[in-house]
Amino acid sequence: MPPGRVLTSKIERGHAAESYTARIGGAGGFWGDRVLEPVELLKHEKLDYIMFDYLAELTLSIMAKQRARNSETGWATDLVDWLSQGGLTELQAQGVKLVTNAGGANPESCARAVLEIARNNGWNNCKIAVVTGDDLLARLDFLFADGHHLSHMETEELLSETEATIIASNAYLGAGPIGAALEAGADLVITGRVADASMLVGCMLHKSGWAANAVELGLSRTEKIADWAPEGVTSPLDILAQWTVAGHLIECGSQVCGGNSSDWQTIPDLDDLALPVAEVGADGSVVITRALRGGGRVDRRIVAEQLIYEIGDPAAYITPDVVVDLRQVTLSDESHERVTVMGARGLSQPKDLKISGAVEAGWFAASSLLVSGPDSRARATLCDETLRGRLDCCEDLEIHSELVGTGITLPPGIAIQMVNREDPPEVLIRWAATSHDREEVIRFGREVAPLVLTGPGGVCGYGARARPRRQLRHWPSLLPRELVEPQVKVEILTVADLLRSTDRLEFIRSRTRRFVARLQVELEEREWTRPIARRIYGSDGENTKKREEEVAG
Repeated sequence: MPPGRVLTSKIERGHAAESYTARIGGAGGFWGDRVLEPVELLKHEKLDYIMFDYLAELTLSIMAKQRARNSETGWATDLVDWLSQGGLTELQAQGVKLVTNAGGANPESCARAVLEIARNNGWNNCKIAVVTGDDLLARLDFLFADGHHLSHMETEELLSETEATIIASNAYLGAGPIGAALEAGADLVITGRVADASMLVGCMLHKSGWAANAVELGLSRTEKIADWAPEGVTSPLDILAQWTVAGHLIECGSQVCGGNSSDWQTIPDLDDLALPVAEVGADGSVVITRALRGGGRVDRRIVAEQLIYEIGDPAAYITPDVVVDLRQVTLSDESHERVTVMGARGLSQPKDLKISGAVEAGWFAASSLLVSGPDSRARATLCDETLRGRLDCCEDLEIHSELVGTGITLPPGIAIQMVNREDPPEVLIRWAATSHDREEVIRFGREVAPLVLTGPGGVCGYGARARPRRQLRHWPSLLPRELVEPQVKVEILTVADLLRSTDRLEFIRSRTRRFVARLQVELEEREWTRPIARRIYGSDGENTKKREEEVAG
């Protein structure tokens, strides 16, 4: 990693605690969301912060595989796409702070890529904070030896006993490192795996003065976040709960502006859907609105849909910062396109942090065919039976079949009400095949397309042979937070650090070139190695003389 300045508890104090409202934009909900929309949000809205959630369990596993192949990859490249196309310019011009988990499995490399953009833009004093410590992969053997076996939350299997290759293991960090980084003057904060809502909470720790107060009191980032609250703040857990709800509501981007809504028929201008903005107070007040430019709608119903999205138990929505009780939350349409959120209650932060792991689980491939016309369901079923019969010799192969168009993707209660379920006009049959034997998955891919000519009539829509890919299995578990948080590090990097890193690499390359040149000369000076040297480096005397001059120089 390029040299930087590791933060300690002696961070320069920033804002004093006061009552105000921060405007925080939600730039998107996953890696693959609309790439350039954050630039439009920055151009047309006055913001204090902008946050972008790029990560999901699958995404982080993919990033870990990328990093294993190439040490410079493993992060969300969409970030540099929009930053290089006006995003970084807008951040600098308006003084908006960016917080994102785009760093994924490799936040240091992500930060270096962003610093390159800053250097090209002339923003040489840009400060990027890199938050690391969530990645536990290198520490797993130590944890296992210490008795922490990472039990699967659903099956109770022990990660320490698995024979599968472990691809990734990341802890969900909280808001503390983000707040500390912003308090240290970071313009951008790039993290690995942090809880989605914690990005907004980290912004509020900075804006509200909690992070500054923690520095003043000498509190470390391992202290409970509620203890960071300045004197006079009552019910800090409830304030944290409200901030967490605000982060939860905007972390999926435009979804809270009408995207993915059950009221889809009434949402205006879905082709130009706006991004959300949360107006959040130091006292825990929350208003959800949206960018004025663009389509969509923010109202009580749409916000309610997002509120109950992915929360589990409404009495205990667990985050690293606070456990939120949502049962008393009220939503009200304050005015046009503005919804007030009140009533979240907070319980003390959990003792454990959630760990998101991934292990290799053999090979898989997916393929599909379209069956149309009368008796399409019966013919699709026969296709499935025929395929399975031809692959019956593959002992480890498991085939999962879906007849899309017959209600297979719907809850049973809704599917029963469908008309013509038994005789739909067309059926898409979709297969997913898994096996620990790659050759069996290859054979599956070879047997799908032949069904067009060797199965029942009326089959079409085939594509190329499905290629086997590594299958990953999600491994959720828990780990005491005191085993994670002391290892978390926040490092501030600037363009100067990038230049020093580049100079160091050039020095290494120069030394390597000189060593190779010296080796060439030494080999040619030895009679018995001369034929080898000529074969490797060529026999041109002029080149040899040039190499000798390089060595002498």
